[in-house]
Amino acid sequence: MVAAKTVSLWERFAAADPGLLRLTAGLRAILGLALTLATLTVLDQPSVVLLTGGFTAVVTSLAISDPHPRNQFRTLLAGAPVTLAALTAGGLLAPFPFASHLAFLLLIFAAVYARRFGRRGLDLGIFAFMAYFLSQFARIQPHQLPQLTGALTVAFAAAAVTRFCLVPTTSYGILRRLRAAFDRRLRDARQAMSEVLADGGAGVGRLERRLDRLHTSALLLQEFLYEAPEGLLRDTTAELDRTAHADATAQRLGLLAIRASTASSANTETGDLAERYRVALRPGATQPSGPWRHTTRQAFQVTAAAALAVLGGQLVSPHLWYWAVVTAWVVFINAEHTGDVLLQSGRRLIGTIAGVPFGYGLAVLADGHTTLALAFLLACVFGMFYTPSGSYWAVTFFITGSLSMVLAVLRTLSPELLVLRVQETVLGAGCGILAAVLIVPTTVRTAADMRLRELLLVLDHLMRCAPQAGVPKPVLDAHDLDQALEAFRKACRPLLHPLNPGRAERARVRRVLDRVEAMSFHARSRTSQGLLPPQPCTRRSTSAVCHQGDGR
Repeated sequence: MVAAKTVSLWERFAAADPGLLRLTAGLRAILGLALTLATLTVLDQPSVVLLTGGFTAVVTSLAISDPHPRNQFRTLLAGAPVTLAALTAGGLLAPFPFASHLAFLLLIFAAVYARRFGRRGLDLGIFAFMAYFLSQFARIQPHQLPQLTGALTVAFAAAAVTRFCLVPTTSYGILRRLRAAFDRRLRDARQAMSEVLADGGAGVGRLERRLDRLHTSALLLQEFLYEAPEGLLRDTTAELDRTAHADATAQRLGLLAIRASTASSANTETGDLAERYRVALRPGATQPSGPWRHTTRQAFQVTAAAALAVLGGQLVSPHLWYWAVVTAWVVFINAEHTGDVLLQSGRRLIGTIAGVPFGYGLAVLADGHTTLALAFLLACVFGMFYTPSGSYWAVTFFITGSLSMVLAVLRTLSPELLVLRVQETVLGAGCGILAAVLIVPTTVRTAADMRLRELLLVLDHLMRCAPQAGVPKPVLDAHDLDQALEAFRKACRPLLHPLNPGRAERARVRRVLDRVEAMSFHARSRTSQGLLPPQPCTRRSTSAVCHQGDGR
């Protein structure tokens, strides 16, 4: 009995963290940090070297986002010289404030623009930005650079040992855990459906939450398989098809249980809407290129926000202006439009304000006890990585706690300093919002309309390319449909936020989103089962149509 309960609890824990990706990241972060600090302490290095090594060890876990070990190793190798170059530039330019600030802004532009090259571009941009930020935070001088090069070497070596020896993973191991998490969430969704049917409609909210979690797990598994190295599976297409089919069937049954009338008419509405928009939507119209490319536009926005943060930060605090720049940088990560920047800024501010008393309280408890302070630091770092990415305010909460512990160990923590951090955060968030509004802005409604158009294009393509007997099912198109639907959901979030004053608009967007979700899941389910009459497919690949000119 005890063993069965233990297994059940572990399955639920694993399902809450598909693939155990967050747990693995948290363990790697704290072990890499502990190993780096222990090595540098044994070598009797000064505090600035300990700070540099520890900070870099955490950044190596933060910056590497690729789930496959082979790609992680390549990013780690490329990150070392990028980090060294950025740190060296910050140290050499330290005696020349104007040149230092200008170089920081140029680096920010390049780091954001590099996101157009995919995961590795994003990761290397984070390495460069964080290294230059470290040079400002630690006030590194040119004569310290040779000593700090050794600290970077130790940090990257510790990250490699932790990642590939202490907490190793393989692509097949991650795939196995992602499969198990998906299967667990599928069983939970089926159980919730049975409860809804048995109770006459009670528990609808619970079923919707479980269906959302199931779909999130399916997206993670599919994304992992699309980026998997050659030879991971004998038939990757079959695994993609199994996942897509199981998810589509569960979503369809859930929709039938909750909104039977909507689901029954979704096929007709899908065809009507797709046909209505088909002529109006021309390939490439939704993703402009050149100066209007997303990465280019955001590079200008972030650089402008950072420039304003540098100027404002100098007025608030000539020595701690870089905190405002960090906020201006962070609020644009994964932001597509002004609404995303506004939400990200609000979450950053809430997490910082909540984290200030938390971090100060930990510092008071650990006063005079360095070992306890380091234990609190490791706990906060683990919290940063284990917290789901959707709860950004909580991530910021733990970041503020970690910063408080670092300042406590360095004997520089004070209430005034933490209040100043809040002020700089407000300033940086304000600069980010101002830049998003004034520099080539993209409004929430524009982004939502663009994503809706893309989604309807994918739906149109999927409906017109229905599978025929003996022809492989359009797994790629089903994946494109999932991605387009998720992008539309993300674009709508600011409009659905409780703080949006337009109640009528919130209700209208919610109705549109519910209807589009029903249409999408129903269409994918029917096409994957071959229930639609086959039609000739004369259009190009969905990905080519929707992402022509896309710079992301």
